Amino acid sequence: MSENNGSNRASELITLKYIGAKTAAVLQSASIAAADITTKAVSFRMLVDAGVNPGVAAKIRREYSLSWSFSSGDDLTRRSTQVRGLGADEAAWVAASAGDWAKETDANATTPKSTTGQADAPQTPWASTVDRSVDAETDGSGDSFAAEAAWRNRSRPTPLTTLESISQSDADILAEAGIISVRSLATANAERVADVLELDRETVQLWHTEARESHNV
Repeated sequence: MSENNGSNRASELITLKYIGAKTAAVLQSASIAAADITTKAVSFRMLVDAGVNPGVAAKIRREYSLSWSFSSGDDLTRRSTQVRGLGADEAAWVAASAGDWAKETDANATTPKSTTGQADAPQTPWASTVDRSVDAETDGSGDSFAAEAAWRNRSRPTPLTTLESISQSDADILAEAGIISVRSLATANAERVADVLELDRETVQLWHTEARESHNV
């Protein structure tokens, strides 16, 4: 009877995404059932401690929105000061850029455009400006506003969630360490980040590798 129960538990585990026969056997030996995962009764750390491959555990955690740990008691804000990231600079860049964009938008909306000698041109006052800006954003040419817009477009930080292996909750955790973009993750020390945030090293290394490949570092 117990063998049948064990077989049923293994079968239930295999029906879950990212869990194959080998992982199911590991979970079963640790008395972790499918319901424990679907009801979020286990954490990423518990899966790894049970013997699940960290990469597989990371995928399971993301798919079922599991907690990283139930006993970490993390003070991420305090530990984030130990990691050198690009967070502060990039945050300042975003804030400054947002202000500049708002000023530029207001200026373009209120500054009259001369239509002398342009009887056949569209009556929309911003039509020619839009065309020049589009070209300038592509090649960086044009007036100073367009050139600056092109630079901003090329320099804009790429969100971490654009990486396949990183969910929003993952990005939130990394942000506490000042890592808020693909670039900052690609240039960070993966082992140091893992140690400071008390995350699995193999998982952070997986993120780091994907970031480097995405950013061509």
